[in-house]
Amino acid sequence: MSKKLVRAGGQAIIEGVMMLVDGGHAIAVRKKNNEIEVQSKPYVRWTKKNKFYGIPFIRGIVSFIEMMNLGLDSINRSAEIYYEEETGNSLKDKLLTVLTFIVAIAIGIGLFLLVPILLGNLLKLQDNQIYFNLFLGLLRMAFFILYILLISLMKDIKRFFMYHGAEHKTVFTYENGEELTVENARKYSTKHPRCGTSFIFIVLITAIIFYAIFDTIIFNLLGIPNNPLSRLINHLILLPFVAAIAFEVLTLTGKWFKNIFVKILIMPGLLFQLITTKEPTDEMLEVAIASLNAALTVSETEKSSGTE
Repeated sequence: MSKKLVRAGGQAIIEGVMMLVDGGHAIAVRKKNNEIEVQSKPYVRWTKKNKFYGIPFIRGIVSFIEMMNLGLDSINRSAEIYYEEETGNSLKDKLLTVLTFIVAIAIGIGLFLLVPILLGNLLKLQDNQIYFNLFLGLLRMAFFILYILLISLMKDIKRFFMYHGAEHKTVFTYENGEELTVENARKYSTKHPRCGTSFIFIVLITAIIFYAIFDTIIFNLLGIPNNPLSRLINHLILLPFVAAIAFEVLTLTGKWFKNIFVKILIMPGLLFQLITTKEPTDEMLEVAIASLNAALTVSETEKSSGTE
């Protein structure tokens, strides 16, 4: 009988890859001396620690917060590993690298949320919530694509996207039941249907419908002043709920990814991965494989000991 595979996923980090499976978490980083440092530990998802967190729609909000926390922590630890042997300006370089990612995220939030709202008001679309939110959604998609295209020109981000591609190829290799080797991973696509970029596009599409409904309730029915600040606050407050709905949609797409309608739904995300993933080097694939192997080893250890 073939061995049942656990679900695997991850993300690119600074000069490495983070992998997460049921019961195990690992990061692997290619250090400046060319060695691969791997750190792994048992990991139980928040939705499994608390039954309430696993309730549909609640689990989307919890998972969104958990992945943000885990992702930022993994990036910070990868920076510590990568720069640990440097002297002099090592701390400065590490802080600058991490700051690059933080600033990139902050600018992205400003572009995706505030600027479209201001432009919508300038065009006097704010009284029709359907038109306004359709405009916001399309503009946010355009900004998102332009933003990623611009930051992809940065050297560090280019390598980040290459490690992103290595993560996808490694997960594909594992999901197809093949031995985790560079040779096997090399032939797979860098574009994966469960990638976070697909989730982002589903969020953007969901937001158009969700915000149109609630903006109508808040501004037209409840009579709350309709201005850019109140709309920004409203969208920020409702963002976790939009993410929760999008998470449920993404979960369904994972189960029905062969359905023609699902394929159409995730197509924008797959096309966008032409930007956010790049062909990795063999050395990058080695790092991704080391990370997934470590996560799987921890998972198996936890299962055999009965502690998961």
